[in-house]
Amino acid sequence: MRKILSSAIAITLRRTPLVVPQRTQRLAVTLISLPLIRYGFQTLNLNDAYEVSIDDNLNEGEMREVQVGPKKEDAVLVCKVDGQIYCVSNSCPHVGAPLSAGFLVGDKVKCPFHNASFSVKDGVHDEGPMFRGLQTFPVKQENGQIVIRVEKQLLNAPRTLNMVTKGDDPTHVVIVGGGVSGQSAAETLRQAGFRGKITIITAEDSLPYDRTPMSKMTFLVKQQGLQIRPKQFYEQYGIDVLTNTTVESIDINNQDVVVGKEKIHYDKLLLATGGTARRPQLDGVNLGNVHTLRQFNDLQSIRDKAKTAKNIVVVGASFIGMETASAIKKELKDQVNITVVDSTTVPFERVLGKEVGGSLQKLHEANGVEFELNAGVKRIGGVGQVQRVDLLNGKSLQADLVILGTGIQPNNKLVKDQLKISPNGGIETDVFLKAAKNVYASGDISSYPYWVTGEHVRIEHQNEAVRQGYVAALNILGRPTPLTDVPFFWTRQWDRTLAYSGVGQGFDEVIVDGDLSQQKFVAYYARKGRVVASASMNTPNAQMIISEALRLNVMPSAEELKEKKVSLDDIKKTVLSKGSSCHCKRAGQCQAQL
Repeated sequence: MRKILSSAIAITLRRTPLVVPQRTQRLAVTLISLPLIRYGFQTLNLNDAYEVSIDDNLNEGEMREVQVGPKKEDAVLVCKVDGQIYCVSNSCPHVGAPLSAGFLVGDKVKCPFHNASFSVKDGVHDEGPMFRGLQTFPVKQENGQIVIRVEKQLLNAPRTLNMVTKGDDPTHVVIVGGGVSGQSAAETLRQAGFRGKITIITAEDSLPYDRTPMSKMTFLVKQQGLQIRPKQFYEQYGIDVLTNTTVESIDINNQDVVVGKEKIHYDKLLLATGGTARRPQLDGVNLGNVHTLRQFNDLQSIRDKAKTAKNIVVVGASFIGMETASAIKKELKDQVNITVVDSTTVPFERVLGKEVGGSLQKLHEANGVEFELNAGVKRIGGVGQVQRVDLLNGKSLQADLVILGTGIQPNNKLVKDQLKISPNGGIETDVFLKAAKNVYASGDISSYPYWVTGEHVRIEHQNEAVRQGYVAALNILGRPTPLTDVPFFWTRQWDRTLAYSGVGQGFDEVIVDGDLSQQKFVAYYARKGRVVASASMNTPNAQMIISEALRLNVMPSAEELKEKKVSLDDIKKTVLSKGSSCHCKRAGQCQAQL
């Protein structure tokens, strides 16, 4: 049998995939339901491969899902790009979304779930919340047919990209912080051929894990399923992870990280310290059964108490608070009363505006969640354990459990007297994520100049943390790579997803296209007439299109959108006419967006 050979590129271009939580994989089918078009084909079922023939009639820029095996998910994606036919996996390695339901721009196919993108030419991952590539399958064109050969063992199997292990290089890179950004940096260093010493230091008792499902699937996730890599992975690639280890101080002048009585010397330092869940300064905030949600042990405490609670008060009507309220109420239904408290007039007001925030409030209310808005918290009352929450408007809410969704405090205290701290609390960096000589910062802690506006921003989202870890690692290795992406995030509530792209801080106008009452819309956020961000629900691929338009700087003006002179389809046509935006996989290859 012919061996299937993936196209080879230099190790510096490769991204090694993270292990996808098994629970998340099983739930993928519940996250989205999109119509798929299938075409006629003929399949030859061999012992170790499928060979499929389809009509050779694809148009330029067209992608087609082709069923090759007996199961619904046994499909591949065939595309025509630059006059050539390519075939790759159809299942996104993150949570299994069908890429055929996504968006093809240039040679990049963008996943309809979480904006991951892959080159259909070589399957290499480009951006998104995971690092795994697609399998590529050989094709040949003969007698008006496209013949595809797919090894059964590779069908739907995410592709692991190349890495090296530790060698004789004496260089020591220390990463303070064991989240996804630090993990991304460590893997990228090995993918890029770095054979020096890598040490990840984390105060938590576990290896790096993915936090994002904890508030969205509160009763379903297990810590082992969230873990990014097994212990053997770190041993295999020579990555030291110090768990349960608190960094006492950092001496930037002498390049030492102090852990207890030990000094760990570094040649390069990455600060990926993330943030600590903020506890507001209120009487009673430290009573029993008053919890934040940041680490997995917080999640365990919350769901253990929620099972027996009658009344739950969630303080904070933004992402953690609203996602957790949705997840708990959906699981426990009428067994529990949930009230969300916030000083804003609607949920998500600061990020999504009153229009979209009001729509999400109605969605929660329709499912039994109650709200006390325009109402700050005066105190949390009880003896030993929480019993009530007193509001500034004079009301008092019974509470067996209080969940504080009141944001995070960036963990900057280790270096706040040595590095410049932004007003947003992050460590100020340049566009290469460099904070000082031999010191870099990535993830929630980094405040970097956003290439669109030049203003320093700090982004608390999964995709951005992963991307920044990648960029920081390449810059640590002396391969100048600016951070020039468009941030993307998503939230999942009541089995409905809101996706968001751009940086909308300081928006002064919201233009809504669609039906807010049905949560089927695209909202555009403008600042001084310029569209800087967008959010959407139940509008397939809207944010994949808009994120590309923002990146290419081809978004219409707020006035054009208000007067309905331009539609989402028009924006899509403009993006397709421009082709794929610059996603340079080779460090330092393009400085176009600097």
